[in-house]
Amino acid sequence: MKKLIWALRLGIVLFGVALVWEQVQYNRQVASGQRISQQRQSRHREANHLKIVRPRQLSDFSATKVEAAQVWLHVKGPRVIDEDIPLHIRQIAAGQRIQPENPRSAVYNKPMIQVYSDDHQDMNNRVTYAHNADNTVMITPTESSSAKSQAVRVNTQASPKHRTTLLKVVQLII
Repeated sequence: MKKLIWALRLGIVLFGVALVWEQVQYNRQVASGQRISQQRQSRHREANHLKIVRPRQLSDFSATKVEAAQVWLHVKGPRVIDEDIPLHIRQIAAGQRIQPENPRSAVYNKPMIQVYSDDHQDMNNRVTYAHNADNTVMITPTESSSAKSQAVRVNTQASPKHRTTLLKVVQLII
């Protein structure tokens, strides 16, 4: 019986030592800024780095951006695109002045969309257009261009010939 009591006492002491040892290890990890689940997190990070990244496609972007890029390419043409200058989209409400600083300026008679760049060296750095009911857009000439007063129609449903160029323009739109 005495041997059994001594064995139980020894087991209790060893169990206490193990608990103290785990507490010391835990305190060291907290003091050094490491996390308890460091191994689990490192495995998760490795899994994130091993993901296969597919190239971006037109379907990854909104229809508004793709349409704006198509209109921009129709007006500007597939010339060299400066990838350092982003493009922006602005919604213009019906009734807003064409030249906001001029109180006698004409107003837009329907909602318009304007695509413009930050390129100050390009005198014609914006394209303004409106949607039509037949899946086309009506492009309005800018006051700085020498275009005819009649607007040009662009079919936005047609498949683009230069998908890579269109994809580059879509990626430039912020």
